[in-house]
Amino acid sequence: MRYVVTVGEHVNHIFREGELLMPERIRRGNPKISSAIVLYSIRKDATKSYREKILSNVRNAEDGFKRLGIPVVSIDVKEPYLFPERIEEFKELIVPETVINITGGRRIVGYELLYAAILVRNENPDAIKSVFYVTEKGGVIEFPVVDPKVQLTPLELQILKLAQDYIRKTGRPPSLTELRTQLELINDSTYSSPFVSEYVSRLEKKGYVKKERRGRRKFVTPLV
Repeated sequence: MRYVVTVGEHVNHIFREGELLMPERIRRGNPKISSAIVLYSIRKDATKSYREKILSNVRNAEDGFKRLGIPVVSIDVKEPYLFPERIEEFKELIVPETVINITGGRRIVGYELLYAAILVRNENPDAIKSVFYVTEKGGVIEFPVVDPKVQLTPLELQILKLAQDYIRKTGRPPSLTELRTQLELINDSTYSSPFVSEYVSRLEKKGYVKKERRGRRKFVTPLV
């Protein structure tokens, strides 16, 4: 798995107590991070002290990855406002099972990374594991990697809304079985588990939900 991160005025969004920050559902799987890429961009009119601060944070990020035994490469993103060119460059950084932390650094670079992730995901749904943002308190917010051109069927929309309502009411994502039960109650019909699972997988491929296994059960987390 590759970890791509943007760095600016701090590195608190990367490490916490010596461990990499990432979504809990991914962390529970004890992922092996095989490589890391640090992206940073310094304004041309930045003062010398500010430039030194950013470069110091980049070095701190590199040191943090190295302490974890993760090979790391840092890239200075020059001319970040050349949006299409940067997107094409960032697409080349994304390999199968990439997680992207867009918390730090210049916002334009984060936007470009998100767009690159959407384009890559359209071609290879398995390439993107997560695009996320870390709050000041260390909470992780995952972004939906959704192509705006993608349309959902009525049943897909219904399943997505059920998952959203369930997590809003209970504070946790529903299992596939719980989703199937709710779907049967609302539609007064019977659905097989494989049928519901297939529709959830379609939603996952389109970037609207994440499906994860906990023990023998599978849970569905809405991303929108």
